[in-house]
Amino acid sequence: MMDKEGADPVIAAFYRAALEPLQWSVAMRAFARLAGGDVACCFLKAETGAVPSRGYVTGLDQSAWEDGYRRYYHALDPGYAVLTRGPPGRMHLMQDYFSEQAVARSEYFQDFYLRAGVRYSCSGVVRDNGALTILSAHRAAGQGPYDRNTCGQLQRVLDHLPNVFCLRDTAQQAQAHGALAWEALDALPRAILLADACLRLVFMNLAAQRLLAATSPLASVITLHGGKVAVRVSQLQQQLAQRVRQACVGLACHRPAPLYASDADGRPALEIGILPLPVRIGPADGEGASLAMLSLRPLFRSARRHWPGAAERPCGLTGAEWSLALALADGMEPAEYAQRQGVCISTVRSQIQAILAKTGTHRSSEIASLFSALEWHAGAQP
Repeated sequence: MMDKEGADPVIAAFYRAALEPLQWSVAMRAFARLAGGDVACCFLKAETGAVPSRGYVTGLDQSAWEDGYRRYYHALDPGYAVLTRGPPGRMHLMQDYFSEQAVARSEYFQDFYLRAGVRYSCSGVVRDNGALTILSAHRAAGQGPYDRNTCGQLQRVLDHLPNVFCLRDTAQQAQAHGALAWEALDALPRAILLADACLRLVFMNLAAQRLLAATSPLASVITLHGGKVAVRVSQLQQQLAQRVRQACVGLACHRPAPLYASDADGRPALEIGILPLPVRIGPADGEGASLAMLSLRPLFRSARRHWPGAAERPCGLTGAEWSLALALADGMEPAEYAQRQGVCISTVRSQIQAILAKTGTHRSSEIASLFSALEWHAGAQP
């Protein structure tokens, strides 16, 4: 069963591992628990057929990894072909690609994978200095296959991995192991704020400074008052304060989904992810003081020319919900959309309810208004 604490503590563990290399084993065990399994691995593979290097493995016998996978079976791994078939950045459920018959015929599955005590995997790849890094979680047959919810939580971890590697590389260059490297956080493309349990701002990276500059349209969405982080809606401010306080004292977050701050027109404009980040913030503040890391992502940017992947769709919309939202923005009626898509009108109505809940809107007309500023169109999906 998937870890009920969700992805946030696991993401935080990977960020800490980027700064403290000895913490990689902790991060990998947390990732395996999140997947509801015992085995997880993260390794770099320069190209097809190349021997994996710089690997982190948990839950698998070391000799099985070194003598089995690295020395021979990596070249037979059919999952690698699945991962390299499309662009990086997506977690794949291997149960969708390999039937029981395919597993029975495969030397890799029969002579290595099943003998190692695992059966199901959820895997993805990201770019790391030009090479591909594979992140995988594995379950034994008795633990059952993965569900979509678990895959979505593992996807959230994969989405952060490029930033984790950027932080790792910059920290290594600065020789900043074991302590928070402000220079490393400045190198991240994602806007990051660090705050204590009282929402006092401890650090803001360069991306966040640009995002919250006075000339930015988001400057009124999230602000700094008296050195504290604040959002414009009081109810959301209370939620933010509670989540940050929970992160700083190490309590499990019962609502791991990001928060969404609205602009002056009531439209969701900024996604705020809250992660615990145990760090040392200087002798004057005491060692081991815990902070919360606020990861900021603007929503609904216009002039985008490609169909967004799951990591880019705002408010956690699915592909079907995204397509419907854009169709409504183009003026299409739900009944017409259902007819064109060949689905029941009840399915479209259920999708509309899901969009309303995720975007904080109350009726279809508000969905249309929210998405009408985009230059995406419902027919633009490849």
